[in-house]
Amino acid sequence: MKHARAVDAECVLTTRRRFLATLGAGAAVAVGGTWGMSVWSRDPAFAGLTLPAATYGIDTPNRTLVVIEMGGGNDGLNMVVPYADNRYHDLRGDLAISDPLPLDDHVGLHPALTNIAMKYSAGDVAIVEGVGYESPDLSHFSSMSTWWSGQQGSAGRTGWLGRYLDAAVGGDEPLAAVTIGPGPSPALLGERSFQVAIQDVSGLSPNVPPWIDDKVELMAMWTGFANPSLDAPDLAALVDVAIAGSAGAADTLQSILEGVGAQTDRAPGPTGLGEYLQLAARLITSSEQPRVIYVHGWGDFDTHQGQLNRQGAMMEQLDAAIGSFWETLEIAEAADRALIMTTSEFGRRAASNGSGTDHGTASCALLLGPAVVGGRHGEPPSLSRLDTRGTLVHTVDYRSIYTSVLDYWLGADATEVLGASVERIGLLRPEDPKVASPFVH
Repeated sequence: MKHARAVDAECVLTTRRRFLATLGAGAAVAVGGTWGMSVWSRDPAFAGLTLPAATYGIDTPNRTLVVIEMGGGNDGLNMVVPYADNRYHDLRGDLAISDPLPLDDHVGLHPALTNIAMKYSAGDVAIVEGVGYESPDLSHFSSMSTWWSGQQGSAGRTGWLGRYLDAAVGGDEPLAAVTIGPGPSPALLGERSFQVAIQDVSGLSPNVPPWIDDKVELMAMWTGFANPSLDAPDLAALVDVAIAGSAGAADTLQSILEGVGAQTDRAPGPTGLGEYLQLAARLITSSEQPRVIYVHGWGDFDTHQGQLNRQGAMMEQLDAAIGSFWETLEIAEAADRALIMTTSEFGRRAASNGSGTDHGTASCALLLGPAVVGGRHGEPPSLSRLDTRGTLVHTVDYRSIYTSVLDYWLGADATEVLGASVERIGLLRPEDPKVASPFVH
């Protein structure tokens, strides 16, 4: 991984303008080079105040949730392949996967997922089939909003992980939440929590540009680009928080990037995701281990055309990146610190459109790590009982996955975070006292 490439002035200017222009009122941001500290606050009363003590995660330290968001709508049927179902071959025709890696007599993994298949055989992969939600409209925007908020039928003011972080993080964790990819993630949007946004790890530089602590310039840029509704004193308080948070995060990142963790890095492969997950592994093995690392909007899974080659290439990248990630953690004897979860806003239609598939509903999700209950979970969606649009009928509420992760990995109260009581499924090992949350009854 490259750490020292300088970031030129034009890049810095473009980056800060893009961040400031795209954030909504009630937020302040300070960015440096290709990374930035986003300080989101929906309530200005929190600005500049000492954050309350953590209430979640006290009994579950040294754990990181790594979310890989597969942007565009991943085709679950060609990732977890029902190869024994004749209906699958009838619906997909030439688009059907002919040589999956068998998991049992019914389904197999996409042939590019060799590392994940080995992890599955070792009991370290949980596959959840038929994941979706009620009344989907097949829109990227509304579907992503539903997944980000964790609240059915509403975009929500905050993200599900942001609400967790609001209660889990005190004032002394500058790297508690890290987003890697294009901009801050709405899933981590909280009332008072922070996230560090890293856009391009290949050009990552820990050096902070001189304008980062220029309060007058930051406020002028914010008012010029975002036209906020906040009064000047409230905006000033938020900018103060942004400056302080950015300085702390910069120091911490520089220490990590220059630290001994580089000695355990495995070759990430020629992919952005590989570099993303190597950075994630470095952070997890550092003294400032994040609680959440969110890979935001990776890939282009909106495969209306050319699906076999396009999805196949992304499956190769996913598999290589995850393989290198776990190898790095295993060398550092830190594999038990991480849980990977994959998400995507929806699946694809059951039938091929010729060379691809159109927007669908239910898909699959993977959880990987030593703490999972390995195997297949949920009920596979029926290929014989499609809805009127020709899409799969979901069998697992996506919030059931969130509930398991919150309760059994992050040490939170899922009902409180999600605002609803959602059935848990056995994805993590509740019999292990190191896994169970004190909030689980």
